[in-house]
Amino acid sequence: MFQTKSIFFTALFAAATLFACKKSDDLSSPGGGPAPAAGQWKVTYFFDKKDETGNYSTYVFEFGSDGSMSAGNGSQSWSGSWSSGFDDSANKFLINFSGTVPSALAELEEDWRIITMDDTFMHFEHTSGGNGDTDILKFTKL
Repeated sequence: MFQTKSIFFTALFAAATLFACKKSDDLSSPGGGPAPAAGQWKVTYFFDKKDETGNYSTYVFEFGSDGSMSAGNGSQSWSGSWSSGFDDSANKFLINFSGTVPSALAELEEDWRIITMDDTFMHFEHTSGGNGDTDILKFTKL
């Protein structure tokens, strides 16, 4: 009986360790997913039922390596956070702003599925749970 319990708990511990561990080279950002390159970024395409890219023409975004972010339009600045990780069988990128923000920035507060993310270009998509529409967000590094 003691040996059976010992084998059971050893197997349980091994399984828990296996599922809890992540490769250290996968931990590149808050949340464990890919991280945006340091520097300034611009929204070069935003689609939400129609092309709304013009709403972002004055905004510049900066993503910090610690998960912080800011967006400014030349006269005002808003702070927030970003994270990335794996959820719903996809790599996701999450944007959150602190406090009240303009509606254009509030539209970016989603859990975006990462399509492409490299040092100069980021392409995200979000499928609405309500009506199934797909929003598209693309950033280009300045």
